[in-house]
Amino acid sequence: MQHVRWTVLALVGLGGLWAAVSPSGRVAPALVGERLGPEVAAIEARVSAHPEDAAALAALADAYLEHSAPGLAQAALARAPRSIRDLPPIADARARTLWQLGFAEPALEAQRRMLDTCTVVHCSPALLGRAQRRERLLSELVRRGVDDPLRDPARSELAYRVSMREVTLDLR
Repeated sequence: MQHVRWTVLALVGLGGLWAAVSPSGRVAPALVGERLGPEVAAIEARVSAHPEDAAALAALADAYLEHSAPGLAQAALARAPRSIRDLPPIADARARTLWQLGFAEPALEAQRRMLDTCTVVHCSPALLGRAQRRERLLSELVRRGVDDPLRDPARSELAYRVSMREVTLDLR
């Protein structure tokens, strides 16, 4: 029995030693967007060179969100200069980022602030329409107590259906 213990102990020790000295796969930092592609790298470079360019920052946030990287989008938006933080495209990107991160109530507040800004500053009809639709959906999610749509898909779907419901009049 004593030989079995020593054998097991030796094997475990050798296994640990082998694991310590064997080459392992490269570990990437958490925020590296290796699979984001060269188009995202080009937008990142544009934002780095011109931090006051709101269109570039909005495009970068869009690219991050399209690649399911809302944390990167949030970090980029948080570093935005004060002069562009409240512009409608940046505020809209902030609301979408919060939503994708699973924070429906803060996303709703951000979306409403963005829509309030559009009453003072000109917003494109496309931006305004998307923001209004998202505000309706976020309102329904918050009303139904859904913070993260991924955690409660049934109530999220119901909120989506209710928010997108349209009423038309049949004038026959």
